Amino acid sequence: MLVSSVGFAAILVIIRVLSEDLSVLVLNFWRNIFAVLIFVPWIVRNGLGSMRTRRLPLFVLRSVFMVTSSILLFFSTVLMPIGEVTAISFTSPLFATLLAGLMLKEVIGWRRALALAVGFGGVMLILRPGVEVISTGAVTALISSFLFAFVVILGKRLSATESPALAILYLNLLSLPVAAIPAAYDWAVPTGDQWLWLIALGIAANINMYGIQRAVTAGDASLTQVFDFIRLPIAVLAGWLAFREMPDPWMWAGAAIIAIAVIYTTRAEARRAARISPAA
Repeated sequence: MLVSSVGFAAILVIIRVLSEDLSVLVLNFWRNIFAVLIFVPWIVRNGLGSMRTRRLPLFVLRSVFMVTSSILLFFSTVLMPIGEVTAISFTSPLFATLLAGLMLKEVIGWRRALALAVGFGGVMLILRPGVEVISTGAVTALISSFLFAFVVILGKRLSATESPALAILYLNLLSLPVAAIPAAYDWAVPTGDQWLWLIALGIAANINMYGIQRAVTAGDASLTQVFDFIRLPIAVLAGWLAFREMPDPWMWAGAAIIAIAVIYTTRAEARRAARISPAA
């Protein structure tokens, strides 16, 4: 999840830079193009036979959720500071936890549920609904988070039979035709240094999703989402370095609460694992 967090922050910075000249609809399409091209060496090394799968419908469904979530996230990145976008995206663990129970039949213990509730409280402290006006960017980011929860849960289901590399390859490959439809309404061909930024965007997108895929393969989806809170300090740092966006005290207070929730859950899970481990 730490690797994924670095990729996520890089995506937001690059989108903000490129959105001055290119539509986010077009950026999303080119992002998928370069994300697929990065996998060409992997395909050559492993052969086309390595792309065989019996779960193509699930891959297609996951791609639809991913494209829609990404477009909405990119729109919110243009409208809001990177730190705030990231803070709102932390509603995704709440959605993912619920979906994990409904779709994956995972048992969510009270410690994990409590930590997620505390983390949500931290996000609410950052946003301060009722004190601050909820903007279009905030609503867009919230919907994006809900849809991305499906991407994570479907990735967990695929991890039972598919490798992380294949899951990310199909996610990007099948997203191409889906992303091409909205991109056609505001089409533009990148020029000059924009190509280099788009290559970096494709790399960052693969880093982001590969980290998530490996994480859900290693542990259950609801626990993975708890550690997703690492994204906040990394995104805040990226926003400050790239655009000198300085979070207000409410942002830091909310981040502290989220960090406490993560630390508590980590310690609780470690103690539980020690009790049930045969070697303990």
